[in-house]
Amino acid sequence: MKAIKVLVSAYEASGKTTITSKIKDALVINFDRKEYGFNVPHANFNNYEGMSSVINFINEKINKYKDHFKALPKVVVLDTVTQLYSAMARYNGAKYTGFNIHSQNNADTLDFNAYVEKILIGNGISVVIVAHTTVDPDSGRHIIPASGQFSKAGSWLSVVNDALFIEKASGKLVVHLKGFKYPTRTTLKDVEDKIAIEDFDINAYLDKLLASKTESEKFVL
Repeated sequence: MKAIKVLVSAYEASGKTTITSKIKDALVINFDRKEYGFNVPHANFNNYEGMSSVINFINEKINKYKDHFKALPKVVVLDTVTQLYSAMARYNGAKYTGFNIHSQNNADTLDFNAYVEKILIGNGISVVIVAHTTVDPDSGRHIIPASGQFSKAGSWLSVVNDALFIEKASGKLVVHLKGFKYPTRTTLKDVEDKIAIEDFDINAYLDKLLASKTESEKFVL
């Protein structure tokens, strides 16, 4: 069973949730502490009590999805991991002190990424990671906030092979698929640098990524 991980990032109110709400056969896990505004299968996560509470919640909602639709979701959308990470940091900051806060943040991040890779991807469920971005005042680069070793390793961009960025310029939304200016990368050989959001079909893009992964795995020894 083939599955992929894709990062979708942008500033606040730049169309991240709108574009990912169009993904077919998806279950959205909403971490944003507000009601999800689209009529697609979703679950609102509101009470962080350690990373196990997140993993158990996602597993429970996947089982509910399977009971209702008689199949596993093809995609789990995590919207947004930025808010999930903030909830984790608040919880650990209140529960631990000193270096133990950073140590627990690192441990929880590793546990979550291992769950995504080994359980979700391992069971053929693709994962779309939605994240907010900010501009680093020192480098001027667009970054996805994190802390500790995870931040130094490249944050959520470091755990995916494919990432797109939605730019809001002059009142128009543009999807960037590759280039160095924004947090983007792609495993596709023939793809445009950017495309107007109204011309971008996220389902067709995910299908191409899946096909590309299937093709490349023929060469794995």
